[in-house]
Amino acid sequence: MTPAAFIDRIGAWPAALRYGLLTVIALLLFLPGFTSIPPVDRDESRFAQATKQMVQSGDYVDIRMQDAPRHKKPAGIYWLQAVSVHVTGAVDAIWAYRIPSLIGAIAAVLLTAAIGGMLFHPGVGFGAGVIMASSVLLNVEARTAKTDAMLLAATLAALALMLRVIQDRRHGRANAWGFWAALGFGFLIKGPIPFLPVAGLGIAESWRRRSLGWLAALKPLTGVLVFIAVAAPWFIAITIVSDGGFFAESVGKDMVAKVASGQESHGAPPGLYLALATLTFWPFSLLGLIALPWIWRSRADGRVLLLLGWALLTWIVFALTPTKLAHYVLPAYPALAILAVAALNDVDPGGARWWRWIAFTLWGLVTLALAAAMPVLVIGLGQHLFDPWWFSGVILLPAIFAGARLALARRAAAWQLVAILLCAGIFSGIVFGRFLPGLTPVFVSPRIAEFLPERPGCERPFLASAGFSEPSLVFLTETRTELTGGAGAAQHLAAHPDCGVAAVEQRQLQAFLDRVAASGQKVLAVGAVEGFNYARGKRVLITLYIARPEP
Repeated sequence: MTPAAFIDRIGAWPAALRYGLLTVIALLLFLPGFTSIPPVDRDESRFAQATKQMVQSGDYVDIRMQDAPRHKKPAGIYWLQAVSVHVTGAVDAIWAYRIPSLIGAIAAVLLTAAIGGMLFHPGVGFGAGVIMASSVLLNVEARTAKTDAMLLAATLAALALMLRVIQDRRHGRANAWGFWAALGFGFLIKGPIPFLPVAGLGIAESWRRRSLGWLAALKPLTGVLVFIAVAAPWFIAITIVSDGGFFAESVGKDMVAKVASGQESHGAPPGLYLALATLTFWPFSLLGLIALPWIWRSRADGRVLLLLGWALLTWIVFALTPTKLAHYVLPAYPALAILAVAALNDVDPGGARWWRWIAFTLWGLVTLALAAAMPVLVIGLGQHLFDPWWFSGVILLPAIFAGARLALARRAAAWQLVAILLCAGIFSGIVFGRFLPGLTPVFVSPRIAEFLPERPGCERPFLASAGFSEPSLVFLTETRTELTGGAGAAQHLAAHPDCGVAAVEQRQLQAFLDRVAASGQKVLAVGAVEGFNYARGKRVLITLYIARPEP
């Protein structure tokens, strides 16, 4: 059976079966490692810790990380994480904070399928949903307690409702107001980012019609009121509480810094996202590469034009922004997924054989790099987790074989698509479910928290960390944990001789010992943790000290 015939057959299935199967596929791909991967530095742990403090303090307006205000993103994702924590009761478990991301990722898969079905037919939508569920980037975001998976879901909801308005489907007024509500929800998650795909789609539709008159169907006058009703109350409250500090920090510093220069060492030239796409969109990035000639040839098709407007404006804006992180262009990926499956479903997708060879070569090199990555990491970190060559040979090399048949055979077959999906599932299970949770050296904070000594008469040890200041340590210990230097750690033990613990990284050890000697303190080393701080790219050796008990 050809891929096109396979896609057409899936399109004939009942909608409940298609969306139910997509949900199952997404869960099978997203759940491995969901509860076992420790808190990741730095963004995930910052979001989770700020939410934990919201839950503990009962203040759901002001966002704080320890004593410092965290005025970078709106409160939407923190509220969703707080709801998850309240429902599960697992305030100290990172998986409880990841649940909104999981829900957002599954919703994004289903909404991608819905949009693909609206523009082409249900089989194309189903295939695009599978591509999104399989993509490395969405798999990462589904397991990470931060904004991007839920932001993608909100953006796709707005785009789906916008398309319903464009196609003049039933309940036009409800669709228009729902569009503005979804935009307001997305604005509460991550500010103005949802406007990029929406603007791109709107520009493409205006070009297609050679008119702006269609915008009236979006009910902009009443719709803006819906948007304000959803988004404005918290922004008004935080402006009052922070005396304008939220906007000074989030817009005046955070956003301007990202636009003006590469923030937090994340600068890169234009072209980075194109270079990364074969990896972040893997394994079905092969279909995207193969589809490029068809997309160019079909650019006059109104449906293709809409998807290109959505994807290109988003991509170009972030490509020109100096600060670059892989997840910034995630809102463009559903459009690319739909285009890839639409090309595959065409009776004559076109594309010269030389281009298919280039596409397969690029994709094959990335696949081989993935095959080599785990052995290199295991050897570099001195781990003896499992034999990574087994994974590389048995899973990724068959993916290359199936990809070669799909790209280069004179007549592609549906089994090749299924084989790549199965490889994606095993990749998820091995990499996220076993490999990453087992990389003990890179997860330093859980081992520090585990090794904290119990102190008689203390409910919990009071930690000061010198030279290791990652937010995951705060999340796994206590909000009051002090992040300081060597001298500060010595002062902490002097001030809290009964319950205090100092975790001192070797680069701060001399300063710690000098202050201990100068103050006449006596300390006792009770353990050590060695590992690799991936957030800083440095090996660390951390020794735990307590005040020496009086004889």
